[in-house]
Amino acid sequence: MSATVEILGAYRISLSEEEIRSFLIESFGDALDDDEIEDMMAAKQEELRSVVAFDVLIRGADDRLDVGDFSQPDSDQVAYDEVFLTADGQAIVDAPSKMSGDLRVYFFLHEVDESKPLSTSYGTVAIPEIGPLPEHMAELHPFTPVD
Repeated sequence: MSATVEILGAYRISLSEEEIRSFLIESFGDALDDDEIEDMMAAKQEELRSVVAFDVLIRGADDRLDVGDFSQPDSDQVAYDEVFLTADGQAIVDAPSKMSGDLRVYFFLHEVDESKPLSTSYGTVAIPEIGPLPEHMAELHPFTPVD
């Protein structure tokens, strides 16, 4: 039997202005003046518009599974900061020692183009309508911006 991939949810990331400002100050400290912080805030907000969190169920995973394969055609962006979830998606579990069976993985992907499928270790799958990130997912595994 071949493995199947189902996207259980595709979610837009949302950070408050204060969360973005805190990230920039932590990342760059006193190296930025107020105008530079405002410019970087605008750039970071634009970047975040393309970030999507994916909740994916893989049935019948085997040794071909590599979360790094999860990307989109014509993009150099790949899944990152992935965690494995319980079957009900309510808790994080340790990564399985052997990637086999049914697995639920949650990850982030930058520069998502909603018109293109998600490429996986087992082929491509259409991306469902992207909705707001459920509060329990944001609390379970918060998104952390990258520089």
